[in-house]
Amino acid sequence: MAALMFLLIAVLLAFEGGGGPWVLIATVVSATAAGITLPDLDSRLRLGHRSALLHGVLPPFVALLDQRTWAIAAGLGFGIGFHLVADLFPGQMRGFATIKLPLWGSIGAGLSYLWIIANGAGTLLGGIVVLTSLADGSVLAIALAAVGVMGVAYLLRAEGGLWALMMFAILGWLASR
Repeated sequence: MAALMFLLIAVLLAFEGGGGPWVLIATVVSATAAGITLPDLDSRLRLGHRSALLHGVLPPFVALLDQRTWAIAAGLGFGIGFHLVADLFPGQMRGFATIKLPLWGSIGAGLSYLWIIANGAGTLLGGIVVLTSLADGSVLAIALAAVGVMGVAYLLRAEGGLWALMMFAILGWLASR
């Protein structure tokens, strides 16, 4: 339910907060907080755990349909991306841990890994692309720093998150070489 509360805050900021840089940062941060836990609403909505509808690019894409909600799309991309990266490292990729398509069911372990990797990369990179189209300079740096702190805090306590942090560290090191 926290996801819905943070999403509501982000929507209110996007539509009623004005156009200042701090509103943009607060909108992205609120939407990131929403996106971190949004995928797990699938069980409450009776979609099946790890539903493809919420464990992928669909929620941020829907937020891109209105330019006023692009900051929400960026934040949802970051939050869902962090969630998906942690989901790459379940105890075992079978049954409860696999991605479920509506009217289809589980797509199996191998395709679930591919789904999570593709959608995790898509949401995180999409978040960066959208945010850089909305902000630059110090506003961009502050928003990315806040989102980064939230991502690290989430991954430190999520199952599989420590492995995800190590993966990010290795990818960052490789990218800097």
